[in-house]
Amino acid sequence: MTTARESSTSKISVVDSVPVADIGRETLLRLAAASPEGSSDPVDQALVQSVQGNQGRTSNFDPATPERKYSIAIVRDSETDIAVMRGDVDAVLDAAHGHDGSRRLIRKGVDSMQRKGHRCLTVATAPVTGNDPGEFELKGYVVLGKGEHRRPVSQSRGGFTRVELWPRALRVQHWLNMALIIALTVTGYYILDPYYATPASGDTGFIMGWVRLVHYIAGASWIALAIWRLWLTVTAKTRQMHRRSLWPIYNREGLKDMWGTIQYYLFIKREEPIHIGHNALQQITYTGIYALCIVQMGTGLALWGLANQDNWFWVLMSYPVHWIGIAGIRLIHTIIMYVIWAFVVIHVYLAFRADALEDHGGVSAMINGGVWLPTGTKPVDGPEVE
Repeated sequence: MTTARESSTSKISVVDSVPVADIGRETLLRLAAASPEGSSDPVDQALVQSVQGNQGRTSNFDPATPERKYSIAIVRDSETDIAVMRGDVDAVLDAAHGHDGSRRLIRKGVDSMQRKGHRCLTVATAPVTGNDPGEFELKGYVVLGKGEHRRPVSQSRGGFTRVELWPRALRVQHWLNMALIIALTVTGYYILDPYYATPASGDTGFIMGWVRLVHYIAGASWIALAIWRLWLTVTAKTRQMHRRSLWPIYNREGLKDMWGTIQYYLFIKREEPIHIGHNALQQITYTGIYALCIVQMGTGLALWGLANQDNWFWVLMSYPVHWIGIAGIRLIHTIIMYVIWAFVVIHVYLAFRADALEDHGGVSAMINGGVWLPTGTKPVDGPEVE
């Protein structure tokens, strides 16, 4: 006799759906749920239950086989027919077309879910001409698990949907970065111009020594934070955090997106291309600031290493001083400090301005991780907002 507990643990349910193309999570699930009416397959039943029977009407279904580990369903969608490929991750990735970035995101996400004991199905779609499907394009993957699971559903409010954007690790890094930049600026400016000290005729104490110590600790922490940020960029699963986002122009679509943004900034167009994260010009600016910060760290290490020229590592770090001179390195170090602060002021102003005009919660997103976009929006850098 099967107990209620055994029945629950043997049940298959949908854990999540993760689109990587131009569709939303619910649409991806409806496509994945395309199956023969009354199917007794546990996976089909779990998918149909997750969309509460709102999947498209399936006119033809070709099940998976041991040789071809994916099914193909023809689904009636509005006035057109589309073919839906669903099945084994590797099999669908081999059979369908998709950008390298989408493939990497799928593989990383699937690997993460499989380590948690979940099973994943990849989904691709193709237009149908006559009776033959065209080229399949990757759309995302669906995560399945044993037992009852509460699938995350996007929050909605007055025609707006909340979209998760910045992961917790990035938000922690953002505020740590702000605190360290403030500490480095205050102590660095004091080292440049000791604006407070006891008179030279008296005991000056060790104030400069303490200031330099704080500066060195903050500098080392900033470098450690940069390494963590680099690691997050390499291992990120979300499109806005992936290393490819550092340079958003890889093809004609990326160039078209940037040109549309430039036209909006020049008041040629009334509306700019919609993005969940940064637009192309913003991202290139951030990448430039990242490069400046790396130079800043390099000049700081060069100055730091001057006091320890018996160690090969610090000799290597201080080589720029031998080329440019101490005064030149200090000048570069100081100028970059002012450039970073000019960026910070502009960044804060534009963030609050955009939040006030667009009402999308961009500022609070760096605290709670999500932004609000109009339902039905089709952003350039993410799936349709449902």
